[in-house]
Amino acid sequence: MYLELVRFDMQKIQNPEISGVAYQQGELMGYEVREYLLEKWDRTCAYCGKTDIPLEIEHIVPKSKGGSNRVSNLTLACTACNRKKGNKPLEQFLSRKPELLKRIQKQSKVPLKDAGAVNATRWDLFRTLKKTGLPVETGSGGLTKFNR
Repeated sequence: MYLELVRFDMQKIQNPEISGVAYQQGELMGYEVREYLLEKWDRTCAYCGKTDIPLEIEHIVPKSKGGSNRVSNLTLACTACNRKKGNKPLEQFLSRKPELLKRIQKQSKVPLKDAGAVNATRWDLFRTLKKTGLPVETGSGGLTKFNR
C-alpha cells in the first residue's frame, strides 16, 4: 500500500503568485478585516450594488452551513440584503441572478475546506493503514508527480 502524505499550502492555493514578504506575512498584514473587505469589495454591497450606506460583514457560505470566518468566505452586504440572504446558501439566494452569483464566486477565493480536511487527517489515515498489518509506504506530492 502506498500513501501520499500531502500537505496543501493554503496561501498558494488561494494565490499561486504570492511570494516574498506577502507570503511570509499573510494577506491581512497591516489591514483590519473590515478595511480589507471594504477595499476588496469596493465599498459596495455585493448583492445589490449600493454604495455610501452602512455595510455589514456577510458570510458567503453561512457558518450554519459549514462556512468559516476566513476572508475568502466574507463579503460586504447592506443590512437589507444581509437579512434577506439570512443563512441561505449563496447559490439559492442568487438563483435568479446567475451572473451576479458567478461574479461573487470569482471575486471570493477558492474554498479550502477539502484541502484543510486532507491536511488534518493525513497522519490519522497513515496510522489506520499501518494497523492493517499490510506494508505501507509513504511519499510526497513531488514523488508522486515524478512517478507519473
